Amino acid sequence: MKRSLNFYVASIVTGAGVLFGALLFWQRVFEPWWVIVIWALSGWLSDMYPVEVKKFNGNTMLLGLGMTFNLAAAVLFLPTTAMIVGLISGAPSLKSQKWYKALFNAAQISISTGVASILYHLVYPSGSHEIIKVLVIGLALVSYAFTNNILVSGVVSFASGKRFLGILKDVIVDFFGVSIFVALAISYIVIYLYSYIGLWVIPIALGPLLAVRLVIDLYKKFLNSKIGSMYALLKALEEKDPYTAGHGERVALYAEIIAERLGIDGKRLDDLKIAAQLHDVGKIGIKDKILNKPGHLDVIEFEEVKTHPSKGAEILKEVPSFRKIIPWVMYHHEHWDGSGYPSGLKGKKIPLEARIIGISDVYDALTTKRAYRNAFTPEKAVEMIKNESGKAFDPVVVAAFLDVIDKINEVRIGNLPKYEEVEN
Repeated sequence: MKRSLNFYVASIVTGAGVLFGALLFWQRVFEPWWVIVIWALSGWLSDMYPVEVKKFNGNTMLLGLGMTFNLAAAVLFLPTTAMIVGLISGAPSLKSQKWYKALFNAAQISISTGVASILYHLVYPSGSHEIIKVLVIGLALVSYAFTNNILVSGVVSFASGKRFLGILKDVIVDFFGVSIFVALAISYIVIYLYSYIGLWVIPIALGPLLAVRLVIDLYKKFLNSKIGSMYALLKALEEKDPYTAGHGERVALYAEIIAERLGIDGKRLDDLKIAAQLHDVGKIGIKDKILNKPGHLDVIEFEEVKTHPSKGAEILKEVPSFRKIIPWVMYHHEHWDGSGYPSGLKGKKIPLEARIIGISDVYDALTTKRAYRNAFTPEKAVEMIKNESGKAFDPVVVAAFLDVIDKINEVRIGNLPKYEEVEN
């Protein structure tokens, strides 16, 4: 565990303790203990099977539906009670979890719930019109979301070494998805029904929450099966030719290094890596005798090969979450001077991500052996790419490529094609 991450987690845990202590000094009134326990355990139960939102360098960010009970507690109860509810509902599940992650999660949820409750009770004037109450509840819910996002983005930033603002932007985008709005809607229902039926509102809320969790999980499995099928097809395609096996993975690694040099991070970088790995998926629709031809292609054969970006785009349309990366795959063979394919785009009309994939693709192709030629040396490949600056390649991307070429070559050596492993 990094020292900076250790310090951050300790600070959040300490902050939660200080805030709770201050609230105890300000207001010692609590709900009955059994109300707190039942309410908090309901939130904990809802969080036992959270939705996986994102991974940053092996650190998984999860979105739990227990926020419904935390948000309702922030409005229904005083801040001290709300913090206890958040602390218990944020406790680790029965699954194994690293101690610092469990401690941080419980502390940050407790803080988020406490902040939302403080804001609600400070802003809402008792006896005001019902519309005012609805607006103040919404304000409290938004404060919960932003406090939670800021604290989580901080720990992810320290754990992954990525920029805080880039992570915060992506976390907010992911957080404010369908699940959060469902949770907010159910929170409103819980808040208004509690005064009439008390704790009987819990089973009424748990049913829809668990149903939402099931639907989200099934949808993710459906998407993952489609994505897995694409990767399997691409893997099968590459395995047919030992000279191109691992090509997609290497291009993705090179593209990541270049993109980071150009300041791309967060979800945009994650999407770029997926696009780079799948950039040749359209070759599934090209005849094997053309792909594996030992000599140079004739005009007709080359025209068929030139269809693979468009075919790849058609395949990616099957996955809604890939919509953003379709142009990056579609245009990775476009040239800066407009001489590329399939559309003859020129200059900045070519998406930056496609330009990055294009240069990564060419470098890997040049430095690996093919059925019709031997591999070029890295030095020769770099020279060839420099000569195409302003022609095939964006000069800015070429400059970034040259700045990180040593790092790219380290990755290249660590991911040699299978034929080189055998020969060595």
